[in-house]
Amino acid sequence: MMDSVALSCKDFTSWQGLLLTVSLLTCWLIPTTSQLTIKSVPPIAVEGENVLLSVHNLPKNVKVFSWFTGVRVLKSCEIATHVIAINVTLVGHSHSGREIVFKNGSLLIKSVTRKDSGYYTLQTLDATSRPEIILAEFFVHSPLLGYKKHLTPSQLTIALVPPRVEENINVILWVFHMPKKLQAFAWHKGVLPLDHLKIASHSFLTNSTMLGHAYYDRLTVRNDGSLLLLNVKKNDTGLYTLRTISVDLKLEWAIIDVQVNSK
Repeated sequence: MMDSVALSCKDFTSWQGLLLTVSLLTCWLIPTTSQLTIKSVPPIAVEGENVLLSVHNLPKNVKVFSWFTGVRVLKSCEIATHVIAINVTLVGHSHSGREIVFKNGSLLIKSVTRKDSGYYTLQTLDATSRPEIILAEFFVHSPLLGYKKHLTPSQLTIALVPPRVEENINVILWVFHMPKKLQAFAWHKGVLPLDHLKIASHSFLTNSTMLGHAYYDRLTVRNDGSLLLLNVKKNDTGLYTLRTISVDLKLEWAIIDVQVNSK
């Protein structure tokens, strides 16, 4: 389970975290042991769109489920709780009036804003009150400066090679139009630039690369920013973010959605 100490209910960290990281030179979902999964539709949305956190294979013995903003099951972060037997939904402190809960566990968020970006937690309880927790994630960008219409001089982009990813193969997150005169770049799993979500970072000033602990033995970073991920697993599914910082402190970023399919 992911460490939640550094995250508030909806803490979308500022660029200061990246500046600190490079000067010293992050649902999709966290799977559980069951088949319960969540798919964010879409995983990358434009402000004003609707996002569905679509739940698949909700266990039949689930009696109650709750949605929370962020990664912690706290009353102050509760969006809503649904009691299946009587088909009643109770809204929580973090309900904004834009959320709709469905009987199958899914959560619809209407007219999303950039502040909605980040993690969401689904907690289920069975007849014995045994909890199961699973995370989902999506990212919201503005219509002009976002992922699909990223208007920067370099047009930083990422391509997936091969485009269809299956378990236990090697995958390249191929970077195109890398900005010139960079200080450093950093890769994170997800959209939050937090240290515990960092995959790798590279400093051009010292020509050194630092790898995240979880990827230490199956990752290669190239100077052009591309990432070779070896022997991919199902839990490698999700959003990957590349952030760059130039010598004149200009920041750019690009996001790619990686889906790992079972063979």
